[in-house]
Amino acid sequence: MTKSRKSKNTWVLILCGAVALLLTVGIVTLDRLYTPLDGVIRVGALLGYLGVFLAALSSNYMRELTRYFGRSFITVHHIISVTALVALAVHAVSVAWQMRSAAAFLPRFDTLQLFFALGGRPAFWLLALTSLIALFRTAIGKHWKVIHWLNYVAFALGTIHAQMIGSSFVHLSIRIVGWVMLAVLLGVFVWKRTRKQRALANRSKNREL
Repeated sequence: MTKSRKSKNTWVLILCGAVALLLTVGIVTLDRLYTPLDGVIRVGALLGYLGVFLAALSSNYMRELTRYFGRSFITVHHIISVTALVALAVHAVSVAWQMRSAAAFLPRFDTLQLFFALGGRPAFWLLALTSLIALFRTAIGKHWKVIHWLNYVAFALGTIHAQMIGSSFVHLSIRIVGWVMLAVLLGVFVWKRTRKQRALANRSKNREL
């Protein structure tokens, strides 16, 4: 791939980021914001939510992304992942500031309903954990990928949290999009793993023949 081609494809990332930002701001402005902090909370949540979705989805297409962008997939993936985590950190810190309590970072286990309603809290820590583990993936070995699957659990928790108490998810269209994103992510995950298992089984069968 030529240098100009790489540069052109890099602009695809920038364009996608700009579209995601504009889309997020557009959704937030659908409703009345009582304070500027409300806007920061919601923009951080939506950007982080989109970022986690894209990071998890892109991890299933490592070869395709590497071939298209002409660079290490890990670099692209980390840009998206770090951006998502920073946005969610801004969201969490802003909520804690609004509550005037660091308890906003702690999961609640009083009831199952409350746990899921505040599912963004454990989701944030799961994402932080998987990001930290990714830094030591060489030392951990191939098992780090299994731990990395916690990203899917985090996205599911984040989706349920958003559906239950997310301000922007009062709109039916956004609620539907959220469920579709979760279904797509889980569907791709299952499909990729199932296809890989079938390929390994066929390869083993051919060796026996």
